[in-house]
Amino acid sequence: MKEKIILHRGYKGKYPENSLISFENALKENKAFETDIRVSRDGVPFMIHDETLNRLFDGTGRIKDLDSYELINFRYLENGGLRLVSLMELCELIKKYNYDNLIFVHIKELEDINGVIKVLNNYNLNNIIRFFACDNLTLKFIELIEAKYPKYSAGLHFYENSPYYNREIFEKADFIWADEIHFKWIDREKTEFAHSFGKPFYAISPELITESVFNADIKGRWEELIEAGVDAVCTDMPEEFMNFYP
Repeated sequence: MKEKIILHRGYKGKYPENSLISFENALKENKAFETDIRVSRDGVPFMIHDETLNRLFDGTGRIKDLDSYELINFRYLENGGLRLVSLMELCELIKKYNYDNLIFVHIKELEDINGVIKVLNNYNLNNIIRFFACDNLTLKFIELIEAKYPKYSAGLHFYENSPYYNREIFEKADFIWADEIHFKWIDREKTEFAHSFGKPFYAISPELITESVFNADIKGRWEELIEAGVDAVCTDMPEEFMNFYP
């Protein structure tokens, strides 16, 4: 990790989330970033957070109910010239810019990983890709990666009041991807517990969670996370964080 930040959904703080311009600028600046994948009906992985096109694009429908040739015809509402980016296109950009930082990939459905790995194996990117799945999928996903794709890393989604705060489960994960909402959950005790097994510990910035009680004092929470010893913070406000970070 070259900095203490992980950009969110490509470079969402400056550009339309998970868009081509978003990825290009993250790659040019060699910043670590988080992104999301969903797979089309004909098996093509695309970089998009939502299950449907409805919020961001000039069309509607679920990603997995549409073929890739249909999906590439839709345009972002925020910028009519931008369309969905496929995983293959992102991989080509990574090679173009000689990117060597980390990319954290949120897998939404377990069955999608097979098509994702098929694309990635053409590019030899296992050293920079970090996968994770959230909530009740996280342990099943870690086990799936270990069993079928052991050269790739899989993280534990460590959410508020998570039942996974124990040695056995932390040791299974390659890293910890942590968030919280209603009270102070991430602290030095938890980061040191992860570090004692050699596991990096990454935290979610409050502005990424609408209902977070820490939104009233984001910089105050950043200070607490830094003090807690997190390895990096995933945020939509990279400049503010880096200006704040000592």
